[in-house]
Amino acid sequence: MADIKVLRKVPIFSSMPEAELQKLSNMAVKMNYPREKVIFFEEDEGDTLFVINSGRVKISKISDDGKEIILSILAAGDFFGEMALLDGELRSATVIAMEKTEVSAIRRRQFHEIIKENPQLSIDLLAIMSQRLRDANRKIGNLALLDVYGRLARMLLDYADQEGEELSDGSISFKRPTHQAIANMIGTSRETVTRTLGDLHRRGYIEISGKNIIVKNLDEDDFDDFH
Repeated sequence: MADIKVLRKVPIFSSMPEAELQKLSNMAVKMNYPREKVIFFEEDEGDTLFVINSGRVKISKISDDGKEIILSILAAGDFFGEMALLDGELRSATVIAMEKTEVSAIRRRQFHEIIKENPQLSIDLLAIMSQRLRDANRKIGNLALLDVYGRLARMLLDYADQEGEELSDGSISFKRPTHQAIANMIGTSRETVTRTLGDLHRRGYIEISGKNIIVKNLDEDDFDDFH
């Protein structure tokens, strides 16, 4: 059984009536994964939607030579696995727990039952999938058009917007991925990420505090400074 409070925070379920959300909660099965555990591999058969209750996962593609490309990192309140659930095709990417992670698993048949009873759910799901496609297109454009500073700055802005907590001075703090994970997201080396983060820190754009990054003055207009 899934926690109704967690399900309510998931965008595609937020407008569901309480009774229907309770029904969905009863259908879901909680599953736990330790850090670095693969939840599923690319090209696995898929018939399950996963909602993240706690922890974080990375959505990755692995090249033939073993190089990892991180497409996105998802946290509590996010969901994944919807593509294979809807089209019946194989999984399009590999999903790995980045830390101890708990998910609620919903099978295809159960999810289809809920959709039939809640047509708005289909519309909300399409809207989110469309936004994810737009984000993917933007990331591809960033890799092609921006240098390392620009790609890193764009990633920091995205994290600040999606996961950040505003501090009393107006700056934004969020839990930082590892330098290797950042490198795998923006298409560069870990050493370059370390060097570039250090430069951004020296120039006053960010602070690094323990496991967090604090974005101070970084905005769209600052991209001009990175070329």
